[in-house]
Parts: sequence; structure tokens; C-alpha cells
Amino acid sequence: MNVSDSQKHQVLNLLKENASERAIADATGLSRRQVRTIKQQAPSGEDQNPLASDHQPTMTRPAAITELVKLSTRPGGVRHSEMWPVLRALFGLRFNGKTGAMELDMTDNQLRYLKEKTMEAAASKGKEALFIPEWLPRRAPAAANDMLINMAGWLHDRAQEYVSEFMSAHPDASRAAVFRELTCLSFPLASPEPIQTRCKRNTDNADKLQRRLGDLAGKPAANEPFPPDVELNRLCI
Repeated sequence: MNVSDSQKHQVLNLLKENASERAIADATGLSRRQVRTIKQQAPSGEDQNPLASDHQPTMTRPAAITELVKLSTRPGGVRHSEMWPVLRALFGLRFNGKTGAMELDMTDNQLRYLKEKTMEAAASKGKEALFIPEWLPRRAPAAANDMLINMAGWLHDRAQEYVSEFMSAHPDASRAAVFRELTCLSFPLASPEPIQTRCKRNTDNADKLQRRLGDLAGKPAANEPFPPDVELNRLCI
């Protein structure tokens, strides 16, 4: 993906505010490699400044709504990453002690309210505000949506096949719980809990139950084991 001048400018501004590469990538829609390249190519005068302290709001709500109306009523609508400069000016930034990065000093309810007011303001002008997700491309969006839905269906079917195989080996388990746990272990965003933490808890519980039951736990299933998932095994160790 090509990097536009506005994205480069946005990256440089975020670097000045001491934002992490991950936070910048999330805000701009770029990859961390692209962010790192821009960082390395930045003139020394525009390198990140760890002493930057100007993180306070600089825009009023009416002004922010006016800008968002302009962005959201374009033919291609607006993505969250494209709203970021306006949101930063309206809400300012705060330091996240857990991630060590600067982030928008904004709640989900505040963002939801701002979008509602933007849609009302656009409607008052006979226009329609459109907020689109980051994954939705502007080229052939309907076809892209259909493709994603089909892929989701295939992924769901494959997961159900794995659950059925698990249930055939361990019929006393809950099918719904197995599906949920499989999803959480496969996709980090499916649960706020880190996979490493989940794996450790599951392993500890399984080991304790195995020791308590002893021979009553029965022998391992005789079916062929799955090929090892190197990445998942690394996370669970």
C-alpha cells in the first residue's frame, strides 16, 4: 500500500508526541514496517520528541463536527484513521501506563455521540454522513463485503469440523464451550485476555485435574493427533 503525504505528516506528528509504532500504525492504518521506515527517513528536526507536552485539546466540538461532516460526506466516506487528526485536536492525548503509548483521551460513548451529531449536522444540509470500517476498501466494496462473508462462513465451518472431532474424542465436554475456547485461542481479539494467560490457566487446570483423577481420567484418545501448531505451542509454553 502506498503511503500518502497526509499519512506521512500524521506519522511525523505522532512521533513528535512520543506515540509508539503500534499506536501510530493503529491510528493511520499503516503497517508497523511502514511507520518504522518513515521514522528512519524523517529529518532530524522532525524526529520524535520524548519531551513533547502539548497534548491538550485545541478544537471545539462545533468545529470538529464541521470537519467531520466534510470528511464523512465525501463519496468514499471516512475511516477512523482519517478522523484521527480531528479527534486528537478535539479530545487531546493521554499517556497509557500499560502500553507506554499516548492515546486519544476519548471514550467510546464520546465517539458515538460525536458521530451521531455529525450525522445530524450532515442531514440538516441534505447530506449523508458515512463512517466505514478500516477493512472495507473503496474499490468494489460490495464485492469485498461478500468475499469476507464467504470467508467467514468457510472459517466457521472449519472450526465446527474441529469441534466435532474434539467432541468425538471427548464427548463429556460442552460443545459450545469448546467452540468458544477454540475461537479465543485462535484469535487474540476474540477475548481481552492474552493467549499466554489463557494457555497457562488451561494447562494448570488440566494438569491438576489429571493428577486428581489419576487412572480415572482414562487413556488419551487413540485418534491421530493434529500436526503441532508451532506458534500456539510457543505462546502456551
